[in-house]
Amino acid sequence: MTVYLIHFDEPIGDTDNPRGQAQHYLGYADDLEARLERHRAGNGARLLEVCKERGITWRLVRTWSGDRKLERRLKNQKNSPKLCPICRKERGREKTD
Repeated sequence: MTVYLIHFDEPIGDTDNPRGQAQHYLGYADDLEARLERHRAGNGARLLEVCKERGITWRLVRTWSGDRKLERRLKNQKNSPKLCPICRKERGREKTD
């Protein structure tokens, strides 16, 4: 079981409101490769469907061994940019948690 973080190469949402944007998707999968294939096809999560519709590329940037409880804990932190190595590097913080 894997919890994973996807980084969108462009934010989705209201570009005039940083709080009204998404640049990450945090999910859970029993079979990560199969799940990523569904995401690439634009299935399984609305945000990834929107990425496909708009031609926004994305990258798998981090994984954790864990279950849905871990996924929920990470989502509840509302902290994806701090968990994302790309965002941390852009902000000058190379170290990841």
